[in-house]
Amino acid sequence: MSEKAIFEYIDNDPLILITLINPVSNKKARAYAYLDTGSDTVVIPRDLWIKLGLEMHNRASASAVGGIVTTWYSWVHMQFLGDEHRDIIAFYQDEGDVLIGRSVIDKYSVTFDGRNSSLIIDK
Repeated sequence: MSEKAIFEYIDNDPLILITLINPVSNKKARAYAYLDTGSDTVVIPRDLWIKLGLEMHNRASASAVGGIVTTWYSWVHMQFLGDEHRDIIAFYQDEGDVLIGRSVIDKYSVTFDGRNSSLIIDK
């Protein structure tokens, strides 16, 4: 039997509260994140990247809205819904929001219920 979690939209946005963890230093940061079905990966903005103490040794080219960009990536652990996702590849962005892409959300059944302003996640 699956567990169901329902999140009310925050200011009309489908956000969930997560904890990001640097797997090397164990530094943690809580943040609200968007589930981004159009992304394959996790994206973390600069302020959280710095707070977590993530390294900027690994570079990659990534396809983004507007074309190909060169960015940094690292690995993080992420906790939400009582689950810990370990060694997730996360990409750096200068500003914006935390985005959780399909590398994580494909492990769940996700429903965006716009009429009722809620996000439903089945484990």
